[in-house]
Amino acid sequence: MAFKCAPIAITCSLFIILATGCHSERANHPHKPESRDIELLRDTWGVPHIFAKTDAGAMYGLGYATAEDRAFQMYYNLRIIQGRLAELVGDVKIGVSERFPQGRDSALQSDIKMRTIGYYRAAEQVAANLDGETLALLQAYSDGVNDYIRNHPNDLLYLFKKLDLEPEPWTPAACIVSWWRLALFFSGDGLREIPAYYEIKAGQRQVRTFEPDDAVGEFRGRPVRDDASVIQRQDVTDEWVRKVMDFAVQHNLTRKVDSGPPLRLPPAPRFSHAWVVGKDKTTNHSAVLVSDPQTLVRNPSLFCEFHVSGKTFNARGVGVPGSPIILIGFSQSVAWGMTALGADQADLFVLKTDPNHPDQYLFDGRWRDMEVRNETIKIKNGQERIITIRQTHLGPVVTPLAMGVRPGDEVALKRIPICEPDRDTFEGALAMTRAKDVYEFQRAAGSWRFPSANCVFGDSKGNIGYKTILALPIRSTHALLDARAAHEGWSSENDWQGIAPHELLPQVINPKNGWLVTANHRPIASFYPIPMGISTGSLGDSDRSWRLKERVLARESFNPQDVLDIHYDTIGPIKRDLVRLGYHLRDVLQYPLEEETLKALEYLEEWRAAGYKSEMAVKGTEIMNLMPMAFRQQFEAAVVYGGGISGLCNMLQTINARIEANPNAVLTEPEAEYVDLILRAAWRYGKSNYGDDPSKWHGLAQARLLETKLPYFSTLDGFESLDEEKDLTLPRLSCIEGGTIFSQQAQSYTQYVPINNADKAMALLPIGQSEHPDSPYRLSGYDLWSGGKLRPAPLSKERVEALTTSRKSL
Repeated sequence: MAFKCAPIAITCSLFIILATGCHSERANHPHKPESRDIELLRDTWGVPHIFAKTDAGAMYGLGYATAEDRAFQMYYNLRIIQGRLAELVGDVKIGVSERFPQGRDSALQSDIKMRTIGYYRAAEQVAANLDGETLALLQAYSDGVNDYIRNHPNDLLYLFKKLDLEPEPWTPAACIVSWWRLALFFSGDGLREIPAYYEIKAGQRQVRTFEPDDAVGEFRGRPVRDDASVIQRQDVTDEWVRKVMDFAVQHNLTRKVDSGPPLRLPPAPRFSHAWVVGKDKTTNHSAVLVSDPQTLVRNPSLFCEFHVSGKTFNARGVGVPGSPIILIGFSQSVAWGMTALGADQADLFVLKTDPNHPDQYLFDGRWRDMEVRNETIKIKNGQERIITIRQTHLGPVVTPLAMGVRPGDEVALKRIPICEPDRDTFEGALAMTRAKDVYEFQRAAGSWRFPSANCVFGDSKGNIGYKTILALPIRSTHALLDARAAHEGWSSENDWQGIAPHELLPQVINPKNGWLVTANHRPIASFYPIPMGISTGSLGDSDRSWRLKERVLARESFNPQDVLDIHYDTIGPIKRDLVRLGYHLRDVLQYPLEEETLKALEYLEEWRAAGYKSEMAVKGTEIMNLMPMAFRQQFEAAVVYGGGISGLCNMLQTINARIEANPNAVLTEPEAEYVDLILRAAWRYGKSNYGDDPSKWHGLAQARLLETKLPYFSTLDGFESLDEEKDLTLPRLSCIEGGTIFSQQAQSYTQYVPINNADKAMALLPIGQSEHPDSPYRLSGYDLWSGGKLRPAPLSKERVEALTTSRKSL
């Protein structure tokens, strides 16, 4: 299978034309280090270990190994974000139902969105502007990909031929945009900001404004649990707080809070939990870290695992096929884990346009020309579609994509990462792998751009740290809200003021309690004045952060195994306490519960006796897995405590404290009504899913688990299996409850690192390393996943050699 040049012509820059690979001497005749410089070892589970004398050699080997494992996955996802999916699969629909006969989305609609926003065009611009070393390393990775594909045409996955997917030369831009492809799913898109803008301008929403140093006023009347935050005031110095406050005052960052009904936000990312215990809390005075990224396990795996050792780094972990970035990993000096932060990194700008000035927009008193071009979208077995793309200096015009834009209005999208053409997250990720301790790591992480994340880390000396890592836009002083409301795009006064200095973002090293947990919950207490527009966990705890804290606070000290044991915890505190309150209402308060609620409580007696563990072997787990946790404004209790998971945690924690102080404490009527309703719903869901005979529910649930499909190459945006014959089914997992720490169905990777001895690290990548159905590594993690086990993940070459099953010199 020969390389074929991409049909998307995007820029007149000679550099970018060369970088795309069309007529590229480098792409067709890549320079690579001599064969003796690069070794590719594979261990028992197929994890590639690349050892090279140079950093470029290590990147070349990584690109080669990744193409060997996941070439189709790389190119399939690349085509999606390039806006070229329909040319592979036709205009397939997703989310088809009676209500949505045309589906909620389609390949063509996806292509239109990707082309309109222009992710691939932006990635090419970034590649053209990178510094020499960064570009050279991405090119070395690309050369490795290209060499493997060129030299192994008969070893490529059969889907290349089935879908007529001709692999084009991999490029640095492809590396960059492959990372963005994953990152987009853990960030807001900015396309839902118009309704709030219209309502505020019309006086239908009221906005309260508070000065940066008014930490109390912003939350007056708002249900915020400041004590749930990762960083407390005692954890940071007076000097740092002063610098942050000076910056906020200098940029007039008044806090603007919507006092009306809550805005309808996109689904918040629930991505991961991670924890690290420092030297003051461990028996051997080392730091120990565990990281569990949580997104549904896929076939093949969403992530790829690798170990790459060059001249200036020796690190391993997981990343995205097609990109050399290590998302979660460790070196001989530092280990790190991440969870989604969900900060607002995107904005809509309302443009001033006029029919008398077609393809122009008014800005700072003069009409500016939009950049206008047409692009052709090919559709397999269909008629091609020509779309017009318009670009402003603020960003692409996205009127057809944005929600609720009134006829005649036009909007442009400004967002990280496409508005930063001269930098990329790879620069920060590379520096993180080279860091020698938590202080170097903290500085290196300042170059991370996208997506926004909570990062916990520790070093071999026992120090630990936490940092929010992102490019955080500083909005205009004229912004209507702190975040998630469109801006007026006809004056430079309304544009972003810039990006917040990374040293002023929430961060801490060696907090006073000696440990750190992150699980998509509130990052810092309200003394922090810089708005971050966080969409997830902004009011306090998540269910998983709550449980992590319970586990960590239960011990005065830990040995490394104690830290790892937390990973296997199967108690979801929200569902546990809702059931506890049901029994409190029934047995202590004799509250008049619904008949179906009483049946649910009787059925759950065994579950309670088993310690509220959401394990499939325990009767009752099957209906607790179905129990909804909706906590929206239609519930009076949610108005009091705040909506969403953090609001529900707030309510339960408040009631728990009340009962601890008085075992006969009463619940308010809204609290009791909510508990009654949710337990009744659990019983009803049991009947609707498993039938009218509760004696059969447990067995049916266990059987159905084993029938649950893992579609072959399904995507995060909902595109389904590419070959149903290669679909898999779930193994006999013990815990699938998403509100628990163990949560195996979403165990996309697990990493455990006693950082003073990285060779004792352990990890697991379900379902395995390879996309090839006949590869021994396709299911190399499947049985371990089913059994709840991890396997060795050493770092030194000596320890890797002991596990090596194949060796290749490149």
